Amino acid sequence: MVNKANNVINRAYKSFVPSTVELSVLKKTAEKALKAVVDAASDLSIDAHADFGGSYAKGTSVRGKSDIDIFVSFNSEKETALLKKLVPKNFIEQRGTRRYYRGRINSVSVEIVPVVKFSRIEDVSNSIDLSVLHAGYIKQRLNEKLRKDIIILKQFCKASGCYGSETFRHGFSGYSLELLIIHYGGILPLFSSVSSWKPNVFIDPGKHFSDTESAIKTMKINAAPIILVDPTNQKRNVCGSLNIENLARFVLEVKKFLLTPSIKFFEDKDEEKRVRIASKKRGTKLFEYSTNIMGPRDRFLSMYNKALLKLLDELSNNGIGVYDSTPVYYDRNVKLLIEVESMPITKTKRILGPEVWLSTKNFNMFLKEHADTYTYGSSAAYDKEYRINDFKGFIRAKLKEYIASEAILKS
Repeated sequence: MVNKANNVINRAYKSFVPSTVELSVLKKTAEKALKAVVDAASDLSIDAHADFGGSYAKGTSVRGKSDIDIFVSFNSEKETALLKKLVPKNFIEQRGTRRYYRGRINSVSVEIVPVVKFSRIEDVSNSIDLSVLHAGYIKQRLNEKLRKDIIILKQFCKASGCYGSETFRHGFSGYSLELLIIHYGGILPLFSSVSSWKPNVFIDPGKHFSDTESAIKTMKINAAPIILVDPTNQKRNVCGSLNIENLARFVLEVKKFLLTPSIKFFEDKDEEKRVRIASKKRGTKLFEYSTNIMGPRDRFLSMYNKALLKLLDELSNNGIGVYDSTPVYYDRNVKLLIEVESMPITKTKRILGPEVWLSTKNFNMFLKEHADTYTYGSSAAYDKEYRINDFKGFIRAKLKEYIASEAILKS
């Protein structure tokens, strides 16, 4: 099985590690983008230093999915506002913890991000400023084998649906996967460890702490699915945004891969097609709604996911059984696919109240509000009428009410 896993890993290298031609084209675009920022700073006499960051700087981009991050360092928070004068005119402002800019050059996505120079980590108030340390740490510890393992691990997580640390995804960041590969010495040693993972994983590459408890106390955090201590900043959990669902998804896919190694675990999935096939197989009723992304992407999609939870509560409260719900994220819109397994066929639903031997005073308050009660087990219960004649129409109306673009922006 080990030999088969190694053969699959080698196939993954050939499929997902960028070719020399791709890297050459990417380099020309990156240098063009960097030069534009540097020249603008020089022409305007703005004291700022521009350099590459992210996956491009570390050489860990997946084939065909490379983008370019440029970090522009300023002397103060106030000066970061000058970034808008340094970016190409067609770049669009984005809002995160600071305003940054996104655009395309030669069909390659480029992000230009402001950071503030610092001399002591203790003085840093915005975590994005620490990103300048990450590239240096990773590059010092990479060899060609580890670099390729990082690339295919990123692709594995993308294919598994657990990649991306944005607040609307709660998955693994690229930096976290880079640290994991370096810490374990490769993708297969990592997978071997992951197969026995359970919540409260503790990993400390920089050996800052003796145990989990001391880390939690010093970092001032609650227990998390994974605590991956940032070797460049001992007070930061690199996996702080990872949720339990994405940890479980990662562990399951790793176990499946180790049992039956296959290149399919690295291949991109058509999530919308997968849901449609699953719905047909399950016999669920499929509802869908497409929402245009308006304004800053991360902020909008975070609001969208909060609205989605409210929608699901509304459906549940009205007796509608949701088998599964899947938001599929595209560049300009997000499509929600909801599989409904059941809708009420009765005119009423039973509502359980307190047990009948509750104190008379409190129980009488319940009886005054619900006089037509009966026992269900040892509890008082009453019937509440459904005020919905058309449940399919109700679901469609609620989709629009909760997750239309306008509704998201008003929430």
